[in-house]
Amino acid sequence: MPTIKTVLRNYSAKINSLDLEILLAKAINQSREFVLTHPERRLTTIQYLKLRSYISARAKLKPLAQIIKEKEFYNLKFIVNKHTLIPRPETELLVEEVLQKTNRLADKHSCADYCLLDIGTGSGNIIISLVKNIPFQKSNLSVDKFIAIDISGGALRVAKKNARRHKTEKRIVFLKGDLLKPFFKKYSKKSPPKNLIISANLPYLSEKIYHNCDDSVKLFEPKTALYSRNNGLQHYENLLKQLQNPTIKQKNIFLFLEISPEQKNLIKKLIKEYFPQAKIIFKKDLSGKWRLCKITIKQ
Repeated sequence: MPTIKTVLRNYSAKINSLDLEILLAKAINQSREFVLTHPERRLTTIQYLKLRSYISARAKLKPLAQIIKEKEFYNLKFIVNKHTLIPRPETELLVEEVLQKTNRLADKHSCADYCLLDIGTGSGNIIISLVKNIPFQKSNLSVDKFIAIDISGGALRVAKKNARRHKTEKRIVFLKGDLLKPFFKKYSKKSPPKNLIISANLPYLSEKIYHNCDDSVKLFEPKTALYSRNNGLQHYENLLKQLQNPTIKQKNIFLFLEISPEQKNLIKKLIKEYFPQAKIIFKKDLSGKWRLCKITIKQ
């Protein structure tokens, strides 16, 4: 069987060198650093067969994260598969902004004064990252304070696995359903907290942008987690409609929505149609593109 050095030399022309190093590390169950510092290490037959299957899949454009079955996000590793969107680094902006809001609320009010909903949770990367970074005393150990919702049963199974991996399963309630509907059903008769925080990375790609996506995205990631009608804003419009439900009794609603840069003016107009008095702030990601829409609604 070949050594690490031989593998890197023989397959470097077939796939990206960084991808090759990561796949090799996965095949031999070692770190990438080990791969780079032990060129003489010889692969076993099973390891070599695994590596060849990984390389073949990558050459056919299967995303690296789906091959190794995990993706790092906010310094945590999340399980991903065909049922979930692969976490993107730009979504870390949403996590940072929500954390700032929870910190401010915890400083100003009782710890029981907010409930945090993650709508369209997917792999659970957003809600789990938030729970891992909100201290126990600020969350007041309330299980019902953190709620993750997704319409996909497959995605919820992955999110629950990730919650167990990161030891947050006892702090998050997982609900299956369409946007806010399962929240209304379960909590409509309970005394509401003063503040409702909603994080949402819903499908927001327009038909044109989805069509122009890389084949690796269109072939392997769920279209239902990416594409939305109405210029990519149908899911967010549905969310805004549901927020008009009279069962919502929170005094303040804070929404954090990830968007596509060209949607800035369109979503602002849409929000004002449903909530004319809403305060709207947009934030740019590290690439300088409009990526986050922050909405404050006072009832």
